[in-house]
Amino acid sequence: MEKVIVYVDGFNLYFGMLEAGLDYCKWLNLLDLSHNLLKPSQQLKTVKYFTSRVSNNPDKQKRQTSYIEALEASDVEIYYGQYQNSTQEMQKVWKYVVRV
Repeated sequence: MEKVIVYVDGFNLYFGMLEAGLDYCKWLNLLDLSHNLLKPSQQLKTVKYFTSRVSNNPDKQKRQTSYIEALEASDVEIYYGQYQNSTQEMQKVWKYVVRV
C-alpha cells in the first residue's frame, strides 16, 4: 500500500474557492476530500493544513477559529505561518538557470 500525505495551502484554497464562486465550500471537509481522491492502492497517512491567523477582523477570526477547530477534530494537522501585507520584489535569476 502506498502511503500518502496531503498538504493544503489554506490561503490559496480559501481565496481560490471564493474566486471560483464556491462560497458553499468554505467548510470543506479536507479529510473526506483527501480520502475521495486516493487510488485504491493508496492509504492516507495524514492531512497537513498550512495557514496564518486572520488578525484584522474579529468576525473573520471567529469563523477561522471555528473552521480550524473542526479540522483539528477530524485529525487534520495545523501549521501556522506569518501573513505579510507587504510585497517584496525578488531579483531576477534567469542568468543562473542551467539549461540541460
